[in-house]
Amino acid sequence: MPTKHSYFVILLLIILIFTILPTSFAQDNTQAGLPEGAIARLGKGGIGIMRFSPDGTRLAVGTSIGIWLYDIPNGQETSLFTGQYEEISALAFSTDGKLLASGSLTNHVIQLWDLNSGNKLPILTLHDRFAEVSALEFSPGNNRLFSLSKFGFITEWDINAGKEISAKNFSDTRSVVAFAPDGKTFVTGEPEKVVAFAPDGKTFVTGEPEKNEIRLWDEASGSLGDVFKEKPDPSLGRTIAKLLGGDSKEKKVPKGVETLAYSSDSKTIASAHDDNIVRLWDTATKVQRVNLKGHSEIINTITFSPDSTLLASGSADNTIMLWDVNKGRHVVTLSGHKNSINALTFSPTKKGLLASGSSDGTVRFWDTNTGDELAIFATGYTESVKSVAFSKNNAMLCSAASNGTVQIWNTKTGKELPSPPIPHYDMINALAFSQDATLFACNGADTIVSSKGTTASARWRSHKEIQLWMLPTGDQLTSYSQETSTLAFSPDNKILAAGTRHQGIRLLDINSGVELFNFNTKDPFERNLVFSPNGKFLATYGTHIQTQLWDVTEQREIMLPNIQNTNALAFSPNSSLLALKYREGIDLWRITPIGIEKHKVISLENHRGFGSILLFSPDGNTLLDIQSVGRKHLIQLWDVDSGRDHGTVSGHTKWIETLAFSHDGKILASGAADGTVLLWDWDKIISKAKEKIGN
Repeated sequence: MPTKHSYFVILLLIILIFTILPTSFAQDNTQAGLPEGAIARLGKGGIGIMRFSPDGTRLAVGTSIGIWLYDIPNGQETSLFTGQYEEISALAFSTDGKLLASGSLTNHVIQLWDLNSGNKLPILTLHDRFAEVSALEFSPGNNRLFSLSKFGFITEWDINAGKEISAKNFSDTRSVVAFAPDGKTFVTGEPEKVVAFAPDGKTFVTGEPEKNEIRLWDEASGSLGDVFKEKPDPSLGRTIAKLLGGDSKEKKVPKGVETLAYSSDSKTIASAHDDNIVRLWDTATKVQRVNLKGHSEIINTITFSPDSTLLASGSADNTIMLWDVNKGRHVVTLSGHKNSINALTFSPTKKGLLASGSSDGTVRFWDTNTGDELAIFATGYTESVKSVAFSKNNAMLCSAASNGTVQIWNTKTGKELPSPPIPHYDMINALAFSQDATLFACNGADTIVSSKGTTASARWRSHKEIQLWMLPTGDQLTSYSQETSTLAFSPDNKILAAGTRHQGIRLLDINSGVELFNFNTKDPFERNLVFSPNGKFLATYGTHIQTQLWDVTEQREIMLPNIQNTNALAFSPNSSLLALKYREGIDLWRITPIGIEKHKVISLENHRGFGSILLFSPDGNTLLDIQSVGRKHLIQLWDVDSGRDHGTVSGHTKWIETLAFSHDGKILASGAADGTVLLWDWDKIISKAKEKIGN
């Protein structure tokens, strides 16, 4: 466990790094592209892709909410929020560095940016239903742009005219299509492809995640290249030098294609597979050259150096491995990231400079000549936000991501404060903040890769303990020998409730760690826990279980009707009402000394979107509900007395995971799977809602 001394040293190193590589920002990016009613945006989204400009002076980072552009010499940061994307899946600079093109897997458009002026150019719209953009490449003269989709569609664009020149389908198999009875919805059985462009923008390679088939395509002729041939692997004790896919009678080793990269000299293709091995292929002979083994978990990203002599691979094992392409061997392992590496890119001008983006929220620079980390170049890139909590004076907000990362934000400036040194995990089973953000509890899991004979498999290994931390320092208070799927703090910070599948709901004394009592709910399904604001009641619910309510002070169950399949639950601020959400509606129950009684029903007949959060406003007059319908992710407002619809607010690009009010009731915080927290002016939102009702 990190000590206070080591934590101070880490902070000092960060200060020194940023002194060497300045990161003073020219604008307040917490205010850029805010939706109506929002005060600030905290976090920049999860990193998916990165690209250097051709002259190496700019770094573009594509995330789940848009693009961030960095000026390398001075660290100046600019946000380019498009308001169109759910996740940036493709980036490309023009060869002269004047234009930047971006694409997504969800909205079927390509956005062009004039980097000299910072202005958007007219969007390029892909008309085909399966034209999700997975790769972009400019022609050498920058008058053409090629876009490639995972379904085998390639489109050529005239940049100056902003028009489509041609569109071709390079899929080698016919899509299997089935229509729904309404005639408007259909599904396709064609597997998605992993793709990579050659530097000329006219040749590309595709890989099948399921069939493990790699093919080389020529855009000009539309010809289908031969399937690449796998090299015999002596370690298997048998020859499998067959076309990828092998003999149907022979047991296959699982190695579907996860990601591809094309070398700058167009001589080599690298493919990362789900057996955690990188394979190098000769583009002339279409024969595999070598297997590169070393990563212990899935490989998310690979990229070649500009001179094609070095290959970098980033993995969920938190490491970056460098490989000598000519000799086919491992050079060095770069360690420093605290979580999975999602994006890599080499500088085209500064030899040996590599940038990496990780789920730990940082972009880092590395010297591949020495293996040294040069700088933490940028921070604040957040994975899916699972929980938020305000400090008692509302000056700070703590957010926790799906990997256990805890970030602390200044609510006045929107700036990120030093993160507490809490360990990260591959996945979090359960996490919770105390209501005053002074305590954080979590139970995590990591992936374990095991092999038997010629097969490899990965599984989650849950840690058999709940860890309890003090915030904002990150000092560990204690741990409990317990695996759990849900956690909740009592409002007075004296009790930690942990839900288990086989040991019921355990209520633990935070100071002593002793189990105070246990509510017997032994069943195989996961459940959620919610304390009432006065700390008297504890409710448990889930989509496959019966909803239950306990009086914690008297340690007895309050009998409820047979209520099952509850999606969300919330107590009113005075703890007198219990709101339960189902697919069809929201039921409000009044809690009385002798039990509970039905109070009101809010129909969701016209609000069928997915959502698993309910929250009362501080005055108890409004109930907040989450609705996700397609690409729309909304906070729905309901009047508690009348059950009337008070409208919605929106601004996240992915589904909303958590809601919380500041202790003075003036700010609403929403955290989402897009990796950001939006702060909303609650007075403005509710005033607008009442104005709408009045009209």
